[in-house]
Amino acid sequence: MKIKYKDIIKNIRRHSHYRSECINLIASENLMSPLTLEALSSDLGNRYTVGQPKNRWYAGCKYYDRVEELAISLAKKLFHAKYVNLQPISGMVANMVAYHALLKPNDLLMSLEVKHSGHYSHVKSGMLSLFNVRVEPLPFNEKDYTVDLEKAIQLIRKRRPQIVLVGTSEFLFPVPLQELRRVCNETETKILYDAAHVSGLIAGQTFQDPLSEGADLLSMSTNKTLAAPDHGIVACNDYNLYKKKVENAIVPLFTSNHHAHHVAGLAITLAEFEQYGNDYASQVIKNAQALAKELYNQGVAVLCPHKNFTQSHTVLFDAKCSGEKAMQILESVNIITNPFQLPWNNEDNSTGIRLGTNEVTRLGMKEKEMKAIARFIASVLVKKRNPKKVKRDIYDFRRTYQKINYCFNLDQIM
Repeated sequence: MKIKYKDIIKNIRRHSHYRSECINLIASENLMSPLTLEALSSDLGNRYTVGQPKNRWYAGCKYYDRVEELAISLAKKLFHAKYVNLQPISGMVANMVAYHALLKPNDLLMSLEVKHSGHYSHVKSGMLSLFNVRVEPLPFNEKDYTVDLEKAIQLIRKRRPQIVLVGTSEFLFPVPLQELRRVCNETETKILYDAAHVSGLIAGQTFQDPLSEGADLLSMSTNKTLAAPDHGIVACNDYNLYKKKVENAIVPLFTSNHHAHHVAGLAITLAEFEQYGNDYASQVIKNAQALAKELYNQGVAVLCPHKNFTQSHTVLFDAKCSGEKAMQILESVNIITNPFQLPWNNEDNSTGIRLGTNEVTRLGMKEKEMKAIARFIASVLVKKRNPKKVKRDIYDFRRTYQKINYCFNLDQIM
């Protein structure tokens, strides 16, 4: 059967229209600016740009070279890094580059388990299975939802790992980096900080500054709080680590063509963050705290009320039922979320729901709107209101928020 291309186009357009009517609270998603989208559709997407600026394997890159140089300069400024590479095509690839740069066969890496908010690229059952290394759990404080510093210090001294990996998929609070740095100096341990979720908060100068606080290497994806195209960054302040390990690993081991149109979009996003990033990131955190507080007041079991719930874009709550079921109920009223395993869950019965305020903030929403969203969530999960009525209310609410904020306007470059 021949597939009609019009069916493909129709469903793409249906998707865009549908999502414009939804409240998206997925912490790993965001909306790109109009200028960033323009970069993605440019001729750069047709071209090969293997190699470094002014030293490419292909001709025809003289203008793109300048784009990548400007992006690198902006990233160095925003992440307080001396050395930056923007060529990993995703955060996962950035992590692979970091592992290759820091690990040797049979080395020991300590990281948070998935049930303690670690990412599957941080554990032996995931990406690290490709490396001949040992992986052990980093202690986790379930109440405070962060690294258990006292136990971690004792374990690092005892086990003397080559790498301590911090950074999570449920990034509520900054990591105690300075304290970890002190003990890692004793054991000659490197610290790898995966900033995938909080890269926009770091660039906005509202979270912690990982490289200044003691991380040896910073890896990240760029599409979450940073609101850029899906790509990866590796950054550090160690010349030898960068030149001898990072740069040489990216080509030819982990990338070939590195998707120049994505780097161009990233360059625009970084320029937007230079101008608007602090205002945006500050509002993201205010919104997350307002959303969490109102959910808690509405009877939702939000984690960490004793710590004001969150210091990032992320809010976590226990749905007290299947997280998958709670996600489906919320989706039925056009609230988009995802379930997560909480520390006290088993793998087959996760009850957590993760929320993020990055995209709704990008649409211009503030604390007042977060309270309304919290009441929408509670109305179907706690108060069991009629989903059809709630969906109509959400449609009326969402249609007034369609413009992307904290970015350049198209008329600014005319």
